[in-house]
Amino acid sequence: MRTVLFHRHFRGFTGGHLKVWNYFNHVEAATGWHATVHFSNESNWDEHNPWFPRLAGISQRWEPEKAAALFLGGHDWRMLPPAERDHYSRPIINLIQHVHHADPAHPLSEFLSHRAVRICVSAEVREAIEATGQVNGPALVIPNGIDFGALPAVGNRPTDWLICGLKEGASATARRLGKRLETAGGWGRVETLTKLLPRPEFLAALAMARRVVLLPRATEGFYLPALEAMALGCLVICPDCVGNRSFCRDGFSVVVP
Repeated sequence: MRTVLFHRHFRGFTGGHLKVWNYFNHVEAATGWHATVHFSNESNWDEHNPWFPRLAGISQRWEPEKAAALFLGGHDWRMLPPAERDHYSRPIINLIQHVHHADPAHPLSEFLSHRAVRICVSAEVREAIEATGQVNGPALVIPNGIDFGALPAVGNRPTDWLICGLKEGASATARRLGKRLETAGGWGRVETLTKLLPRPEFLAALAMARRVVLLPRATEGFYLPALEAMALGCLVICPDCVGNRSFCRDGFSVVVP
């Protein structure tokens, strides 16, 4: 069995951690391969962590020299000393989940020059990083998908408008919009979310809503909540955030204000 070693600094659930968890399971499902993950000392180990309460595949030590390959995302590169990042003797798979990797002012941009096979979560991400001229190694696109088995059943939809401002900087906008709809009257039941929820609770809120207004950051690498809301049959209103352009098509799959 050949081992792929992952690393996570888990302080709370995010879509990025979910995608790494998905790839961890893809490795486990591959014949002849075994996945193991090492967590930083500061990581939270609770029910919000996708790996909890599993013990198999959890590595207490970071030992990249014993792995057949590394799977790195974001700041995981810092787990390799600078001298080894360009001379590591085994393959490195680098998951790129945001267009900000292409921003020279962003700290993640420095890692593009290290040789790796890069998996981009959208065509927009690949276009962004390749435009820098700094990418060392092939860059592939594997668009994010969702596990339909994790979605709740859809029944009665008591919420007419669900406004989601969970991302940093979006909560104030969500509250203003929610208050405006409630004050105007005639819009039905309005629910506003401004704090991060456990994933099952968030999906349940989507399943109970007829229309969902999603407020991403100005730029995202993909923006999974829009895809989840579509899958649950909601009418989705979502602004452009670059990484959602391939599946958020105004008037076809969503309304893009």
